[in-house]
Amino acid sequence: MAPLRTVPIPDVGDDSWGTVRVSRELARKNVRIFRWEQSGWVITTNDYKFPTSHLREGLKLGVDARDTRRPGGWDGRVEVHFDVQNGLSSSHDTVRLRVAPILTFHHLMPVSEVLTTNGNESVTPYQAKFVSDLHSILGQSDISRPLWLFNHSDDIWAQDIVEPGYTSMPGPSSPITLQVMIRSSQGSRVAGRQVFEYLRGTGRGAVYSTGGTRDEVDSMGNLETIPPYEFNGSSYPAGRIVEGSHAKSTPSCPHVYDYMRAQEFQAPIILDVDWLAVGHVDEMVQFLPAPNTLYGWALYIADSKGGVEILQEAQALGYGDVPAFSRPNGTLPRITGDVPGATISQILTGQLIEENERFAHRLDDVKATLQREETGIPDNDIHQVPMIFTTGVCWEPDEGVAPDRNCSKSHAAALYPGVLNGVVLGDSKYLSPDPWGPIINGTDILKAATDKVYGEAGLEVVYIDDWYSHHEGGGEVHCGTNTIRLPQQPWWDNETALRRRAVFLLGTY
Repeated sequence: MAPLRTVPIPDVGDDSWGTVRVSRELARKNVRIFRWEQSGWVITTNDYKFPTSHLREGLKLGVDARDTRRPGGWDGRVEVHFDVQNGLSSSHDTVRLRVAPILTFHHLMPVSEVLTTNGNESVTPYQAKFVSDLHSILGQSDISRPLWLFNHSDDIWAQDIVEPGYTSMPGPSSPITLQVMIRSSQGSRVAGRQVFEYLRGTGRGAVYSTGGTRDEVDSMGNLETIPPYEFNGSSYPAGRIVEGSHAKSTPSCPHVYDYMRAQEFQAPIILDVDWLAVGHVDEMVQFLPAPNTLYGWALYIADSKGGVEILQEAQALGYGDVPAFSRPNGTLPRITGDVPGATISQILTGQLIEENERFAHRLDDVKATLQREETGIPDNDIHQVPMIFTTGVCWEPDEGVAPDRNCSKSHAAALYPGVLNGVVLGDSKYLSPDPWGPIINGTDILKAATDKVYGEAGLEVVYIDDWYSHHEGGGEVHCGTNTIRLPQQPWWDNETALRRRAVFLLGTY
């Protein structure tokens, strides 16, 4: 609740009285005025008359919003009118306020809590094993993060049902922050109800932009956030949202796009993900902490051509008969095995090579959009993450993948667990799915490439097995988890990013 005060009027007449009111009906529906009395805070209506004694002391008021900024609805603005009737004379004053925007977290913020869906050893042993492994990793002394579990649904895609965010306002000594959980705009996705039923609590609210569909374009894995930066005269102190478009499908853009635009602060960017089968931005790009860089972060983007070249190099060195996948089958109860038994040479078909070259062109277009049009990030701060894609992957009808993308021979899905779809646990730790690549001379060559590229940003990679829990369902570690983070920089602070850029350009950073 935002504080609001009136200046004491000591010389007002004994028969005077005052009102505090909100004039516009739309604002009145969404804003409450409170007055302080000995018994506590009391809701104050437009027709309540403040007595003389209160006017002489000065009114102690509070204002809170009952909703957020909405597209096509309330824009968060309110005018609060203060009227005083003093005998035959009257006076009037007005203050204009606006509800703070709902903002999303980015990866420069430290993690306070990790979320995932609980597993059942008898029904979903693969998810139970993933949760157990994740709990062990988060319990390590150099990570030490709590794990919160969704217990009331078997929907394993914790990233997709909610986008954790926050809102804040200036306080006496530091910003006052409220966590806000943004439920995906997928009304038929029952798991999303947990956001309001269990995740919401003291200091943590929840919002919902209704009207979306179960289609994967509306999953929250299709929303990521670029950390703060300044480019072409525009400053983004809270960062910018990126979302993916399924241009040839219906709906083509995420329903929540309009809601996030209505916040008027993180200026969402739309990227082309129409070549991906599931079609989420977290399958192809991420923005990681990189302290000694222009913006303090780096762009990581999938490199399908580079992934194929790793296998081609191994084949050229005489390792074509080495198994292409190193994950053993039959390691979990009741799962006999779905890990392909092909060799490197067997999977390096002309079709696979041609497809990944085609996907590389789509990724180049994404990189150009982000670099040249939207951020101006230098080449040195862009890192290519070797990955290999395939086509023709099929999912169950209730998984949310549109029919034109399911089993598609033209849409891409990760052949190996996609290492780019991981979780940033801090400035030095990155949680990645185990790619289970070919083992040559005792080294997983895909892991080695992953360690190298993330090491360029100073990140140590921690691996977790998600083959059965998430990879076979079309997602990875990021899709199956979520994070709540701690904002460090006020969203109204335009100076920090500008100072960082200036200092870096002067060469003294």
